[in-house]
Amino acid sequence: MDIQQFENFLKIDAKTFNQVDLNSLNHYIRRFMYTVPFENINVQNGVPISVDVDDLFNKIVHQHRGGFCYEMNTLFQNYLKEKGFLIDCVSGTVHAPDDSWSRDGSHMSTIVHLDKDYIADVGFGDLPTEAIPITRPDDVHIIHDTNGYYRAITAEDDTIHLQKQMDREHWRTSYKTQFTPRNWPYFIEHLHYNEHDPRSIFVQNLIITMPKHYGRVSMSNEHLTVTTRHDKQKERVTHDNYKKLIKKHFGIDVTIKALES
Repeated sequence: MDIQQFENFLKIDAKTFNQVDLNSLNHYIRRFMYTVPFENINVQNGVPISVDVDDLFNKIVHQHRGGFCYEMNTLFQNYLKEKGFLIDCVSGTVHAPDDSWSRDGSHMSTIVHLDKDYIADVGFGDLPTEAIPITRPDDVHIIHDTNGYYRAITAEDDTIHLQKQMDREHWRTSYKTQFTPRNWPYFIEHLHYNEHDPRSIFVQNLIITMPKHYGRVSMSNEHLTVTTRHDKQKERVTHDNYKKLIKKHFGIDVTIKALES
């Protein structure tokens, strides 16, 4: 992995942000998330997923693509370690829209150890563009982002709940994780499930999403959705317009098999 080329691609200001501290970490997260889309096009196209760092570097930097959690967080973890950060790769369990929970290992996340412990996750699809401090319920630190309010709190069993505020009174857990470090073999079975199993949301649906300074832009097989603080606009996705849309909004130039028919 060519660190200088990676930083040039992400437009990281490596002269200003060159310390192992929160300011540098937040700059790295922000530049990654504003440059690299969360997407599952390879899963949809039946292209095997690789988590080899050189393969990920080529896909993201040279092909101008993105990926999902196993890809995005693996590459970002490698970069943070090269920059001197102490990190742990951890396993997550995702809270589904129907209030069910996915299998453990269906998400890969990152904990960074600084003065405090932080969630530094660039591969989930709906998170703030900065690290989230992990706190106790009686000492909560809320992160305000263009797309909402977020927090990471520990339960009595030390499970970490990453939450987003849904309204004034209600916080919803997006996923839960633990401080237990995991190495790559732990995730192999779960990657296979998310890549191949018909029950996997990544097999069932096209998902492309990216934060923007004005909010967020997301695309499925049916619609492109542009969300701002005050508005949400949808545009129908068709065989004729999808390549123009993914190039304009995500910088991606690729054929998506499901949208070719």
